[in-house]
Amino acid sequence: MSVFDNPAETGELPLLERVQHLAAQANPAFAGGSILVPLLFVAVSVATNSVELLFYTHVAAGAVWFAFALIFPAVIGPVLGGLDPEVSQEVTAKLTPKSVFFLFGFSLTTVLSGTLLLTGMGLGYGFSSFWPTAALTAGWGLFLFGLLVPHRLHLRAYYEGSRERPDTELLALLGKRLPVIGVFEAVVMLGIIFIMTGMRLGI
Repeated sequence: MSVFDNPAETGELPLLERVQHLAAQANPAFAGGSILVPLLFVAVSVATNSVELLFYTHVAAGAVWFAFALIFPAVIGPVLGGLDPEVSQEVTAKLTPKSVFFLFGFSLTTVLSGTLLLTGMGLGYGFSSFWPTAALTAGWGLFLFGLLVPHRLHLRAYYEGSRERPDTELLALLGKRLPVIGVFEAVVMLGIIFIMTGMRLGI
């Protein structure tokens, strides 16, 4: 019997224990590094008052976040869907814990650095006009959406796939929903990029 056949192991454990379990599956060093390393660049930027480093940190972290939003629905999802169910579940079990921490670290770095650039260290727009406010709202909204929707669905698929007798219909349903959500995230990100590019160019 798989440990995930215990209902307590399907996401009903306290948050800290769930995080500890996922970190153990992902490799604690990888889990911690995925969050701390990108945030370290933000901290160094603030400590040295380097707008340039903060800007490039924001661009790099955002590019990684955007790439994952495209790669998962366009590449990884179809590949997993074409594999034998047992093989697909094994890949998902390895991939999900790592991707959760990796995406959390880079998405948080993106919105934090973007907020600092707009409100303090960089452009100094703050909430003085509509477009900066829209960019900040969309960025943080997308970050929270990622935590509440795609991350939860990925984890649900991860726990269900780890059961001794997984619900194949549920996994198929989740597999259909995740690409749609990925496309939505990519569209919102493109909108944010358009807004920020226009602000930088003075359009």
